[in-house]
Amino acid sequence: MHRAAGDASTLLPPDALPLDAHDPASPWLLLPPETRDAFDALRAAGPPLADADVARPTLGVKCGCNDAFLVDVEPGDGPTAVVHAGDRVGRVERALLRPVLRGEDLARPHARDDAQGVASILWTHGDDGAPLPALPPLAARWLAPWRDRLPERAASRGARWWSLFSAAVAAAPRAGDCWADLARTPAPRLLGAGDPTVPLNTCYVAPCDDPLDARALAALLATPLVAAWLGALAEPARGGFRRHLAWTVALLPTPRDWRRARLVLAPALDVEPTARNAIVAAAFGLPLHRLAPLLAWDAGLAPAPRPPVRLVRERRHDAPTAIPAPIAPTRWRGPHARGHGAPC
Repeated sequence: MHRAAGDASTLLPPDALPLDAHDPASPWLLLPPETRDAFDALRAAGPPLADADVARPTLGVKCGCNDAFLVDVEPGDGPTAVVHAGDRVGRVERALLRPVLRGEDLARPHARDDAQGVASILWTHGDDGAPLPALPPLAARWLAPWRDRLPERAASRGARWWSLFSAAVAAAPRAGDCWADLARTPAPRLLGAGDPTVPLNTCYVAPCDDPLDARALAALLATPLVAAWLGALAEPARGGFRRHLAWTVALLPTPRDWRRARLVLAPALDVEPTARNAIVAAAFGLPLHRLAPLLAWDAGLAPAPRPPVRLVRERRHDAPTAIPAPIAPTRWRGPHARGHGAPC
């Protein structure tokens, strides 16, 4: 394992590797014993987010054809707006335009030049999440060049040709938290109730019915201690990046007495991140020193100069063999996959 101070190695028995010893498809955690003990201590301190009745992480909205739906909107007022995408310029009904949030906006918040205009999506759905029964004329004209292509999108399945997919997550804007699919830490963006921003499918989103829940969950996700816990579980990618998929965040432990803990966690969002560690540990009823090995291990990880390694056991030998690990999403959905698993 590659770390800032050099390569590290440790000898682990096979039964110490899986996250869930009873599930052969469970991901392996390559952690030294003291770090695994800290990881397990936090995991045992409360139910996973998927079972906590707080939020259900899910993938953002899918277009299936970004060229058709994603536009930059020029500043202005009035019932119509000037939009452009590449070399094309046109007008669209302003009521159908909503700002978008992409994974790169979260991972590199200052990468976009505001002079390009407001990145927006042509929102062709109603407040109930269903596609509009008909398009207004300017929107229909804008989408006309893709009229034959849009019904061929893989997720169309007979839907109206101007449909977006997974639109329910942004239909009636609720408070919630968004984070990038690919990032070194979750770095969540808190969206307030009524925020029209549409998270795209390079983001994950956890909508909450109560804005206080959303703020408390954002404080958790933005805490180095929680980022270290998720980093131990998340799929690795090149350059020290990780994939914080829905199933990964759905396994995040939450304090047992959530309604009480959120009163402490929500204000902690305004606290300096390292100071937030102690607040979060106390919310779980754990002393921070009990979890210190997890923080120390995560702090020592360095961007990998080559693809990460996974261990596989050969049939005829007891010793594990290292082979390059593919950078691809796992198909494991966690212990909740049976029946009501968290979306990927």
